[in-house]
Amino acid sequence: MADGLIFPSSEWFEDYQAKVNGNEEYSEKSAGWGVDFNGDFIFKMTDMPLDDIDVEAMPEHIQEELDQYVSETSEGYTGQTFVGLEDGECTDAYLIESEDDVDNGFKLTGTYENWVELTRGNIGAVDGMMSGKFELDGDMQKILQYSDAATLLTECATEVDSVFAHEEY
Repeated sequence: MADGLIFPSSEWFEDYQAKVNGNEEYSEKSAGWGVDFNGDFIFKMTDMPLDDIDVEAMPEHIQEELDQYVSETSEGYTGQTFVGLEDGECTDAYLIESEDDVDNGFKLTGTYENWVELTRGNIGAVDGMMSGKFELDGDMQKILQYSDAATLLTECATEVDSVFAHEEY
């Protein structure tokens, strides 16, 4: 069994939520985010390399999540996560089957490879949007207004003890 939490998985996002909520600096820098506007996100991951992974070797609960939450689209295998963000707190972080299942104000889309690089700290959230590695659906001005908070969200992702499915399986 892998040491660390498999990215992406429900367990990974639960730990991510805990890291965000344990970060006092994030709480300060994101005060007011999502107040009087919907600050909730969908993180959409495209081109997941499922054909290159030995899914059968993965823990059964991860196989079940892949079956339930990953769909084959024109953008390859695609998975999505809802991340609730309001006034300095991460209110929720969980895998979703469809973006129709949640009410969100923003969507951040990128390939699996770019999400892995973001999680490793090699790409910043704002830099990733500006360079086109991530596509934002939502108010870019709001993101820029809270760019320090966005940077801290990325830092919290790097703090999760992550195992990347494409490397482990």
